[in-house]
Amino acid sequence: MGLHVTVSSVYRFLFVLFLLLGLNYLLFYEDARKLNTELQTSQCEVPEWNQIETDSVSTSLWNAMSRWLWMALDLSKENNQNYTSIILIGAYVYPEYISITLNSQFMVKQRLYCRYFDCKKQEIYGSEWQGIVFPESVVQCPRRIGAEFVGVSRETEEEIKNPMRLVFRNYDKPVHDLAICVAPLYGSEPKWIQIVEFIEHHKMEGATFFYFHIGNISDYDRRVLDEYVNNGDIEVKVMQEKYERPFYAWQLIEIQDCHMRAKYHSKWTTFIDIDERISTSNGLLNLLNSVDNGKLAEVQMPILNIVKSGNAPEKYENEEQVRREMISMKYNKTAGPTWDASKALIRPEKVSLVIWMNLYKDRLQIGIMSIHYAVALDPGYTTKRINHQRIVLRHYRTNYDRENSNNWERGKRLTEAPLPLEFSSELRKRVVEKVQDVYEKVPVNCSTIPEYMWKSRKFPDPCERMLITW
Repeated sequence: MGLHVTVSSVYRFLFVLFLLLGLNYLLFYEDARKLNTELQTSQCEVPEWNQIETDSVSTSLWNAMSRWLWMALDLSKENNQNYTSIILIGAYVYPEYISITLNSQFMVKQRLYCRYFDCKKQEIYGSEWQGIVFPESVVQCPRRIGAEFVGVSRETEEEIKNPMRLVFRNYDKPVHDLAICVAPLYGSEPKWIQIVEFIEHHKMEGATFFYFHIGNISDYDRRVLDEYVNNGDIEVKVMQEKYERPFYAWQLIEIQDCHMRAKYHSKWTTFIDIDERISTSNGLLNLLNSVDNGKLAEVQMPILNIVKSGNAPEKYENEEQVRREMISMKYNKTAGPTWDASKALIRPEKVSLVIWMNLYKDRLQIGIMSIHYAVALDPGYTTKRINHQRIVLRHYRTNYDRENSNNWERGKRLTEAPLPLEFSSELRKRVVEKVQDVYEKVPVNCSTIPEYMWKSRKFPDPCERMLITW
């Protein structure tokens, strides 16, 4: 009996010893990791907002359980464009975690390591963390002190050649009340006048910022985008990589990236195309404020398909041309409002996921965000559908040169549905002014150029021959 007690005591002693050693190792490892973090970032000035470290990406038990359920149901699985490499599109730092968007559309539920780098792109020792791609094209990662750049890899030993700088989204309060995600621009139709009308229209409705993604656009069209960038009205992300893909395929990735881009940056946002315009009776922000009860995460709006039977002009000519070619002035015939393919405005931080199709919508109301509906809201948040008397999405839908639905209006009874006169008059004025600012060039008076400006450089006399520089 005495021997048994002695053996038991030895086992207990050894168990306690190993437990203490293990705990000491964990504490030492954690202290060592933090020390290395401090050493790695000591060459950088670490601002207060970047002195946060988190251990997971789940902000609550409900969040973790919902995420597990959505993964178990294979929601957001796309599994296409699977010949591409893993390239980062964006990386966004929020109060408690980081979201990284990828160009891949075939990696949902696969594991990748989040990698962290300081201001000089030196990897922070021991900071890597294994995450899961979910939803498709998105990896969520914990925060790391001093991290200013991030990357992803399948193995921790892989070299990260070009880590991406984090985009700051660590706001206590959204910067914008309403911002708009614009589907990737592509196709041969000129976009310059549509871009101006799109932006100025939605500014009048209350939008103060726009996220543009570019698939393919001409230099001439790009000029007006650059002007809006210079004015601080828009962000532009070029969708490009060495692996060719159909331009329309970028829209699936743009939805994910723009959702992450808008989180904590804008209170409300929506995902719409360049040929769509949100129209309300009294301003979009007024409408949203009137229906928001603090638990509203999505507002669904009906579609007003308007017949569009021609293309925009290639280049600016004069003021009369702009007035004549504005899409809202030129086309107004519609078959009336419909909920078919309607779209929504959302609170970005209250919609947990974004996917292309609204799968399981009828069965799963805690669901997912598609291009048309929010199917996955955070628990406790709700959706509201508003009728066409108060809000409508005017879709200037071409009736020709489409892969499907040519002559979609055939057999339908069409009526006129112009914008209100006061709104359209102000819109026309704004569009004309912006287009003229960008595209109407005033010839230089070469006689006012001091002679030393051209003689000292042995340039030709500008009064004889003007050198074109733009």
